[in-house]
Amino acid sequence: MSALITLTLAAAVGSPSSPSTPPTPADLVQKLGDKSFRVRHEAANLLVRHGSAAVAALTEGMKHTDPEVSERCRLLLPQAEALERTEKLAQLLADPTAPPPKGLAGLDQFLKITGDSKIAREVYAELMGIFFKAMELREKDPKAAAEEYRQFCDEAYARYRAAMQAGRYTPDAAYSSPADLTFFYVFSGDPRLDKNTTRAFGRNYVLLNGTRAQTSLTTGERAPVMRKLFLNWLENDPDTNLQSRGFQLAAQAKMPEALPIAVKLLQKKESNQFGKAQVMTTLAGLGTKEHIKLLEPYLSDAAQVTSVNFGNGRQTTVQLRDVAMGVSVQLAGQKPNDFGFDGSQFGGANFPSSYIYFGFTDDKARDDAHAKWKDWAAKNLKSASKSEPKAAVPEKK
Repeated sequence: MSALITLTLAAAVGSPSSPSTPPTPADLVQKLGDKSFRVRHEAANLLVRHGSAAVAALTEGMKHTDPEVSERCRLLLPQAEALERTEKLAQLLADPTAPPPKGLAGLDQFLKITGDSKIAREVYAELMGIFFKAMELREKDPKAAAEEYRQFCDEAYARYRAAMQAGRYTPDAAYSSPADLTFFYVFSGDPRLDKNTTRAFGRNYVLLNGTRAQTSLTTGERAPVMRKLFLNWLENDPDTNLQSRGFQLAAQAKMPEALPIAVKLLQKKESNQFGKAQVMTTLAGLGTKEHIKLLEPYLSDAAQVTSVNFGNGRQTTVQLRDVAMGVSVQLAGQKPNDFGFDGSQFGGANFPSSYIYFGFTDDKARDDAHAKWKDWAAKNLKSASKSEPKAAVPEKK
């Protein structure tokens, strides 16, 4: 009896071992509406096993006039897509010298940013292994992808808060996997996603604190790939606070590659004073004397950047011209203390990590400091004022 059932089923579905009449994925889709449960079940199994070969037929089958067929196709499609994804990721990693397979979400853009290398492929495969849903949605439905990104940021922040409540005061607790930072760089810098409506801002900031963000740029064989993803994000993220933290990281990691981005942003007229102030501090850490020329137009800009109370009774205000002058002082190799700044506020660093340290307690102190710098610069920077700063990446020694 069992042999008869097997023969009947093979005749109905088409024996996969028979080279003369192999069922095509389209044939199997039609069998999803068969009256026999066994025929439907076997057809479904075969479709899933076809993997990438069945994706097109299942996608088309979702439009079938028979609602049972269309519904089964809808349920089977994710399984076939998962197998297709696995096949293509295996192909991507199998031979780093072979052309990358087509059809993997965001792969072309990813490799355009990082360059096509064995490590870049591994970083992408790791990203897709966890965040495939968001990566694929980004190509089809950016709004839904932005919602995935919001949930990611909420979950990261929740992990951070839970660690704090348990007495572990480390932003690194926000991470659940090494791919989290990759996902952040890819999504936070994507202009197609409307992240302003997702409440992601204010929560994703925690991913750039702690130690992981900086060590990923300086340590291990993946660092060159992560640096390229970081730089692409740094140039494209619209959030000033995140971008400011990014420039701090670039300075701390000693990344001269960030200089062209800093130069470009300083030259943009529409950039706000907060972003420009933080970009200037990046010049203090990465720039050279030739970059003083970039800051000259801002030495008369009295736009207030912030007001700071350091808790010792010393209330200061920071104007954009103050930051421009303070960074110019440092680029010229002079001591900030000689021009009215409190260098002890820099925390022992050779340059400040933020523009908040370039403030003055009153306008008289500010005017005196600017007058002193103007006089010093006129006497000592004549050659610098005649040269144009270079936006190119400085040569590595």
